[in-house]
Amino acid sequence: MRADLFKRKPLCEPCGEEGRVTLATIRDHRIPLAEGGADDTTNEQSICSDCHGKKTKAETARGVRRAWGNYRDG
Repeated sequence: MRADLFKRKPLCEPCGEEGRVTLATIRDHRIPLAEGGADDTTNEQSICSDCHGKKTKAETARGVRRAWGNYRDG
């Protein structure tokens, strides 16, 4: 899957949306698996390590907010 993705989309998609040209190094799930995303080509994107780090940080923060909300509500 990863090699096929990079053949089709060798550049980081989020960088491209912001007008930057960066080589992708990571196969990423647009919707994280932990949030119900599918593990197939409909939910994948090519992404660089910098964008992946930012995205992971945001996903982690959402997870903490969900967990904290469940803790407080429970």
